[in-house]
Amino acid sequence: MANEARESLEARVGKAIIQESFFRWESAAVISLALLLTVFGPDIIPAWTWILGGLAAEGALVYSSLTDPEFGRQVAASLLQKEFKPERLKAKKLQQQMNQALDYRSRIVKSIRERESSVLRDELSQTASQVDEWLENIYDLAQRIDRYQTEQQILSRDRNVAELRISELESQIAAESSSQVREQLELTLSAKRRQLETINTLDDTIERAELQLENTLTNLATIYSQTMLVDAKDIDSGRAQRLRHEIAEEVTELHDVLLAMDEVYSTDASS
Repeated sequence: MANEARESLEARVGKAIIQESFFRWESAAVISLALLLTVFGPDIIPAWTWILGGLAAEGALVYSSLTDPEFGRQVAASLLQKEFKPERLKAKKLQQQMNQALDYRSRIVKSIRERESSVLRDELSQTASQVDEWLENIYDLAQRIDRYQTEQQILSRDRNVAELRISELESQIAAESSSQVREQLELTLSAKRRQLETINTLDDTIERAELQLENTLTNLATIYSQTMLVDAKDIDSGRAQRLRHEIAEEVTELHDVLLAMDEVYSTDASS
């Protein structure tokens, strides 16, 4: 799996929400107030009363944070901005494409927040979660393309060397009289052909990935437009569910491309 070595996005968001629930400024204010009252509060009230009161208030604040969908969305947005930094990509075009994806994500979330119907907001919030997963795959794809473009000069050199060596080996094999030497030459030729095939497969996969990234951004823009058009009556008609289904298909398609790229890199590493 493309992300099997990493925690799922949902798990990372969950951890971030828990952390932010305890470390938000309101928590600091509650704890500070409880400590001040414990030390400087009226003598007629036992210190442990303030401590228990502070713990109770903190517990209520944490619980409200964990159960507040809006707080969760804000934390998720902050996490995504920290994780998916376009400036980490070397290629300017990829930076622009990633910024575009993040912009559409922000617009989709903003559109959902502005809905007056709470039922519709809840329905579309599931769409926003899918977009976050989609965004993770987009960033993974951009990183792989960026890696390839960085190494493209070396790969081009290796291709030229392999093609030249294959031609030389074929000529040597045709002229070689020793069966033992010919056998070794054929083994070397097979290895060079496998190297060249891997490089060509990688080229094809990257070209497909670049087209897929462009197509994905177009589809993300379309999803944003559809999100703007969905209204409360569309919940019963199934339009909102179809929207989620379309996003799920996009996530799966992009994930398949990532798997194909992983397989090519694995083959390249084992060659």
